[in-house]
Amino acid sequence: MTHSTLPNEAALEEYETDLMLEADTPSEWTDEELQYSIIVSPTSPGDDRFRIPARATRPSTLQFPFSTICLLERKHRDGKTSRVSGTLIAPQVVLTARHCLVKPANPVLSIRVTPGADLSAGTVKHQRPATPASIVAPRGRFRVHGTLDYGVILLPTAFRQPSRFMVLQPRSTPSVATLLTVAGYPCDKAIGTMWGHSERIPLSSVSPTQLNYTMDTCPGHSGSPVWLLGNQQIRILLGVHTSGLGGGGRCPNDPTGTRCVPPPLGGAPPAVAGQNRGVRITCDVIRQIRRWCAEFRVRGPLTDSEFARACGK
Repeated sequence: MTHSTLPNEAALEEYETDLMLEADTPSEWTDEELQYSIIVSPTSPGDDRFRIPARATRPSTLQFPFSTICLLERKHRDGKTSRVSGTLIAPQVVLTARHCLVKPANPVLSIRVTPGADLSAGTVKHQRPATPASIVAPRGRFRVHGTLDYGVILLPTAFRQPSRFMVLQPRSTPSVATLLTVAGYPCDKAIGTMWGHSERIPLSSVSPTQLNYTMDTCPGHSGSPVWLLGNQQIRILLGVHTSGLGGGGRCPNDPTGTRCVPPPLGGAPPAVAGQNRGVRITCDVIRQIRRWCAEFRVRGPLTDSEFARACGK
């Protein structure tokens, strides 16, 4: 089994230093492109999330990197279905949060994985645009870290499309204060619709194993990728979203009792922004993912020369 690396590593080295200190990070979208995606939420004033639909113009679930963001439909022991998020990082590997895979009170028996899902789209193909449209993995193909909140699904077969993936890159310094994006499938929105948000995070929000941010999220976003858009249109996957602001109100699209932000008595509901958190992609995280891939004899995730420089062989 081999582990994938990007071609032309010498060329990559030319811009990796710039990525560490970028002042003007390019955005995944322009204001003009977003004007048809921003939806003012009647339930969460101040919620700056925007929808990513299946359409010809970006941001779109049909286009990279959103085509690799997965709707995870979990079948529980009690027969109910709940939904969270993940990222296809190789044809048979989905990265997500540990707590999305391990639910002791109501075990997850299997997960249906759909990259780039938009279940509100007008055509069946646009609802589940990958090839094949989706793949079901039994819980025997889940692997989770013992202490950090991340894990993977090792799919029994490979997706042929999408065939382009984000790059897992460990940052050897905490200078990841740049424009980051999170996107996934929050349970307070229409079932199977993708929503995202971007913001620039301060250096104080980075620890050896965690990223902290105030990007707007709700339950269901768990397992979503946190990434930046680098030079030459290369996406650097820096973290896995794991937790955010909770509350006492039940999320309408999650029958398992997941909670989102409730409206206070007699007032408007607060925004979903809070000091949210994700597991940071580090040398140890990448090595562990590679070990799980080797166990199942599947192709591993993309890395670049920063992994070799920071982590050794």
